Amino acid sequence: MKKKDTKQRYLSPSFKKGAIKENKEKDEFKINLIVNGNQDDDDEAMSPQPKRRSKNQSKRLSLNEEGPNKHHRKSIDDDINIESKNSKDMKISDAQNHIKKISYISQAGKGEDGFTKVNQDSYLVDLNEFKLGDFNVFGVLDGHGLNGHLVSQFVSKYIKSHLHKNKHLKHLTDEESVYNTLKNNNYEIIRKLYTHAEREVGKSDIDANFSGTTCVVVFQAGEKLITANVGDSRAIIVKGDEVYPLSIDQKPNNENELKRILKHGGEVSQYEEDGIKSGPYRVWKKGEMYPGIAMSRSIGDLVASTLGVIPEPEYTENIIDKDTKFIIVASDGVWEFLDNKTVKNMVMPFYLKGDPEGAAKALIAESTRWWNQEDIVVDDITVVAVFF
Repeated sequence: MKKKDTKQRYLSPSFKKGAIKENKEKDEFKINLIVNGNQDDDDEAMSPQPKRRSKNQSKRLSLNEEGPNKHHRKSIDDDINIESKNSKDMKISDAQNHIKKISYISQAGKGEDGFTKVNQDSYLVDLNEFKLGDFNVFGVLDGHGLNGHLVSQFVSKYIKSHLHKNKHLKHLTDEESVYNTLKNNNYEIIRKLYTHAEREVGKSDIDANFSGTTCVVVFQAGEKLITANVGDSRAIIVKGDEVYPLSIDQKPNNENELKRILKHGGEVSQYEEDGIKSGPYRVWKKGEMYPGIAMSRSIGDLVASTLGVIPEPEYTENIIDKDTKFIIVASDGVWEFLDNKTVKNMVMPFYLKGDPEGAAKALIAESTRWWNQEDIVVDDITVVAVFF
């Protein structure tokens, strides 16, 4: 049986019969229900529970040239098609770089009609930062809401450009200095990249009242790794035969996250209809039926941000040692059905062959298979595979 409420970041029962018209006046948000209105066809929007899609319905993907990126489609098999955005399987030229190969691929999801939707995922890959031989940045952003693709692209570009411009980093000459500077004052530089990105989204022309993005980024300076995470995209590292998380999914029912949300006037509960609860825990305004976002931290989501959904990342640190094999960073199009150990086991044969692109394609194909089997839509799926 297919799930009723799996992954939609926004879901609000009070809007089931109409669309949302939102206006921002000063600091107040007015939500107006349009009875019998037309709701945008977006799997991340606040919408009624969708009807099941017939397995016999066409699975053909149509490329949306007006979407956030131009796509090149590669066929994996008769049922899976990849929309690859600048996919690269490249050797790093500098002999001192710990990274040997890297590949990154993003596939647009499918709506209830079986056709390609706008890909709201983005990735951030910046190698040889500041012309240092071994400072690299790579991550994944998963947009949600009507304008999620615009937010994820904006934030990816913002982080990359402002990292380059940072006055404390751009004149450094070695990776150890970069690491120490990033870590200084409780990761202040990284924190400001995330929080200022949200501030600038709010100033932009993007309507981010109910749109936002996750953002998990690994900063690799020599052998040292700093991972900054907002939302439920995820990064893992494999050493020997063991897999270790580089990030923790930020769900609103996590104890510390829940306390902050309650303090800011939010409530946390599952979607409920006819007394039956289903799907992930969501954030609601106390006594109201919005915004219904299924994560406790994000960049954007200006309404949810008034309820304790914050853009400040959580951090982990790790090192690249002689046992380190690879890092996988992916949107939750992968993690919805594949756990860390499964991903490790799937990637290992490709690591032994030195084929990160094959690893990324395999994860996307298997994740897509699960989405087709368990749900009525297929989520956007993005994988960054980094081999050491």
